[in-house]
Amino acid sequence: MAHLARTLPALVVLGLALTGCTAQLQPEPSPSPTLTTPAPTTPAASVGIECDRVLGSDGNAKLAADGLEPVEPQLFDPLAVQLEEAGGTACAWGRPQTDIGLTLVQLSVPDAEWAAWETALADAGYAVDSDAADGMYTGPVDPGTGVSTVAVVAGDRITFLNTAVFADLLAPHAI
Repeated sequence: MAHLARTLPALVVLGLALTGCTAQLQPEPSPSPTLTTPAPTTPAASVGIECDRVLGSDGNAKLAADGLEPVEPQLFDPLAVQLEEAGGTACAWGRPQTDIGLTLVQLSVPDAEWAAWETALADAGYAVDSDAADGMYTGPVDPGTGVSTVAVVAGDRITFLNTAVFADLLAPHAI
């Protein structure tokens, strides 16, 4: 028993020392690539963009048919992050217990900022898709899924979508 009383404080000190060492061995996160970001759009410019109204009736019917439910958006694409940081609205739907889903970010853009956003699209690797509808930009292929993200530029809005499947199902007021 006396031996345990002498050993216990030494074990506590050793444990604290090892905890300190372990914390120092944690890798530092690598910095994300930086894109040229247009001047932030005021949040007031995004008024009226609501997740339950960004898709038309056909889009909402497809969400229901695919079993997709509203979920918390998780943005990974640099353009999507950039749009949200500029005041855009991020929306996401997913099928429970799967990685199947739709993520979109929509931003209302004042006329004076269009040139900057066209540059941001190009800097993020998006190019006009001449095989798609007017205003469709195809983004880089995601190496994990093999799917390209898209951006739809129409009306006074830019809409990022993680899949082109819903691009033609945006509500008319949303494009």
